Amino acid sequence: MYKTKDVLLTGFALFAMLFGAGNLIFPPMLGYETNSSWVPTMLAFTITGVGFPFLGILSVSIVGNGIKDFANRVSPTFSKIFAIISILAIGPMLAIPRTGATAYEITFLYNGMESSIYKYIYLICYFGIVILFSLRANKVIERVGKILTPILLLLLFLIIIKGIFFANLSVKPDIYPHAFKRGFLEGYQTMDTIASIAYAGIILKAIKSGRNLTQKQEFSFLIKSGLVAILSLALIYGGFALVGAKMHSVLVTKDKIELLVKTTSYLLGGYGNLILAICVAGACLTTAIGLVATVGEFFSSITSFKYENIVIFTVIISFLLSILGVESIIRFLFLF
Repeated sequence: MYKTKDVLLTGFALFAMLFGAGNLIFPPMLGYETNSSWVPTMLAFTITGVGFPFLGILSVSIVGNGIKDFANRVSPTFSKIFAIISILAIGPMLAIPRTGATAYEITFLYNGMESSIYKYIYLICYFGIVILFSLRANKVIERVGKILTPILLLLLFLIIIKGIFFANLSVKPDIYPHAFKRGFLEGYQTMDTIASIAYAGIILKAIKSGRNLTQKQEFSFLIKSGLVAILSLALIYGGFALVGAKMHSVLVTKDKIELLVKTTSYLLGGYGNLILAICVAGACLTTAIGLVATVGEFFSSITSFKYENIVIFTVIISFLLSILGVESIIRFLFLF
């Protein structure tokens, strides 16, 4: 059997892996632009941004233990090609370096600190932490769920509680047309549905590791930990959307990142930028750690290379690409 504590740790780890910096940026702007229609907007956003990813993990658990088993339903050849392309795309070729670049840019560039020295120091420290948490595959879920997620959740709820209960602001009564459609489409754009299929392998391995569970118990464990992640994500998304809706009365902007930066500064004063920097770094780090572990697990299962060597190689490539910056990383990908 399993303990409630294990369910919570796995659920928090899954939340943290799915909650990247992009997920922090979308909800405030959705609330800001939809005003009093933020509830149907975020309901739809939660369906595609939270519900679909969880269905992705459940689907993989039903057909096998990872992305390769999932795609194998089409054909073995398709499975291998699909899995490799997907893992590379959400791994060292795009998503992992983008997490580092995003964390750096929000922390430094939006505060007028553009020196390349800051960039190299920050990214070396960032990817150093990623390696530290990723090197032991069987400890990834425990470390993320026990150490990083509680810190991230605490700071996120600090911003939400301050914005909802302690800021004397109100939501404009304007009705936004097609609010549900807007939220549905933007929730899908988080790309968490694709990421969840890749993450499924490491989540399922963590559930089975060191436990003598029946198939029914494993599925029950997955459902319960998934509900923990879903509830956490829904609360954070809804909270930030409501805060964003309230900010419409005091801030004027069309830029998602600018809205996030100005919101935290308005609510938390001089500590706002520091707390936001920690939140963004935490969101990016947990996502990067999950992705690096996923890449390591996948390629060590289809090649003779050790998991640890693949992790180190993945992090080195990701570090080098992250130096280019977010926009350059995206342009680099299109060359191929």
